[in-house]
Amino acid sequence: MFPKKLKIVAATMLVTATILAGCTGEKIDNPAALTDADIMKGNPAAQTVLMEYADFQCPACAAYSGLVKQVEQEYGDKINIVYRNFPLTQIHANALSSAKAAEAANHQGKFWEMHDRLYIKQQDWSSEANVQDIFLSYAEDLGLNKDQFLVDYDSADVEAKVKRDIRTGNLLGVGGTPTFFVNGELIPNPHGLEEFKAVLDAKIQAADDEDAN
Repeated sequence: MFPKKLKIVAATMLVTATILAGCTGEKIDNPAALTDADIMKGNPAAQTVLMEYADFQCPACAAYSGLVKQVEQEYGDKINIVYRNFPLTQIHANALSSAKAAEAANHQGKFWEMHDRLYIKQQDWSSEANVQDIFLSYAEDLGLNKDQFLVDYDSADVEAKVKRDIRTGNLLGVGGTPTFFVNGELIPNPHGLEEFKAVLDAKIQAADDEDAN
């Protein structure tokens, strides 16, 4: 049974993140296509790609993060899991800052560790005014170089990465968080592992059938 609280919260996260996208100066013909900048785990060569657009300050995203972990454990190298930022800054004051913190951690190879920390500690930082100090303490806990973390946190590269994620989300019609795509196809938010498995199993079987033909 999917938690009732998650169902309620998920229904409230229907706000777009168009303002921050800006103009990256890059023409994006296929917003679902993977790039070297994408953050992935699982098997990067897998034919089945689960892509999530999420906001670290979104309570529904925090709840779904546990479900995505179950999917990862269930499928292993059969799928590629991709995370893209979609900070809902109109309703979440610290959404952009948290996205920057995760991307800064990624520059030192610790994106997923920061990803987990941000969601686990979400209630501790969501309403705080000086979140940079909090995120810096998380970076220190994760063994990151603090000076480098601060440089990357404020860097043009990190800002551009977040803006690109938002722009691809807008082009794909993302209307809230979390939003999931499987092989570029938008899927309804699954209400539990079994619903996720039904979608993923069908995609994996279709890929296997195509290879066999």
